[in-house]
Amino acid sequence: MKTRLKLGLIVLILAAAMLVLGPAAYAVDFKISGQINRAVLWADNGDSDDLLFVDNDNSSTRFRFTGSNDFDYNITMGITWEVEMQSNPSNVVDIGDNDDTGDVTFDERKIEWWMSTNFGKIYLGQGSTASDGTAEVDLSGTDVITYSSISDMAGGITFRDKDDSSIKLAAVGDVSSNFDGLSRRDRIRYDTPTWGGFNAAGSYLNGQSWDLAARFARQWDGFGKLAAAIGYTGADTQRFPYKQVDGSVSWLHGSGLNLTFSAGQRYDREGDADDSTSIYGKVGFKRGIHAVSLDYGKTDDLDENGDKFQTVALGYVISPWESIEFYGAYRWHALERDDIDDPDDISAVMIGGRVKF
Repeated sequence: MKTRLKLGLIVLILAAAMLVLGPAAYAVDFKISGQINRAVLWADNGDSDDLLFVDNDNSSTRFRFTGSNDFDYNITMGITWEVEMQSNPSNVVDIGDNDDTGDVTFDERKIEWWMSTNFGKIYLGQGSTASDGTAEVDLSGTDVITYSSISDMAGGITFRDKDDSSIKLAAVGDVSSNFDGLSRRDRIRYDTPTWGGFNAAGSYLNGQSWDLAARFARQWDGFGKLAAAIGYTGADTQRFPYKQVDGSVSWLHGSGLNLTFSAGQRYDREGDADDSTSIYGKVGFKRGIHAVSLDYGKTDDLDENGDKFQTVALGYVISPWESIEFYGAYRWHALERDDIDDPDDISAVMIGGRVKF
């Protein structure tokens, strides 16, 4: 494993050198950026508790190479190569994990080139699909620790059977979702130009799958900033045997008061009555270097028909210096499942910091 990590680093360094040292007529402006996001996670499943050192999957540790340049005919072309590298992801670890969860490896996030013209923007390669992020619009300033993707904080913590705590019923990540599009895939994507704050996008990916999205963002004096998105996944194929729709909206007033709402639904080919649904709401206040929020989330019928999952969280973020954030959150989870005694609730606290470079 160490050999593979070294080889990966060598390849990345050589690629960076080629971009920097290439002929000036063909080179693009180039930079390296990224972040390290580490935290301490405490969790209690009603039977036992544990203290774990994790990588915060709300916004994971990563680094990236980006570059772009302007060319003739009002064309701008660029590249993005982004790699995630996590040790003990916060969405994977569980109570009783006595060692780091597996080997630390590189995980591709984006490997793409893009071209921007007066007629819009095209992406080709591994990257965000059109619907990626449509359920996660959030202006609260606390999304590094709490946002609609509930399972990123403690998604690996499992509900236990009340009669036998050794029986794992389901992890938080199994019973909760915001149904946020198709994430990052190998695809071709097109984004329209922005008119009055609106734009639309569509992408096509392997497995004869596709998605569509629309976004809006605008700021007004006296009213504040409003951002929204909606996504539709028409991925009724062997790769994705379901369709889903999701959306989110967030408003940040000039006073610092902010409201966020997200919802989604996934339904299978037959359109069964027990389709999975989710809702999420957040109220927060952001002023200067401080941001605080309270949220509530609910997901039904995801892991098993009849499942009812609920969660509440209080989060706080302070940004004392540019590119530095410290954060903390408490999150409570509850699960109701048919034909069994409801398992004990799960509580989790995560405290940590994100450093960008």
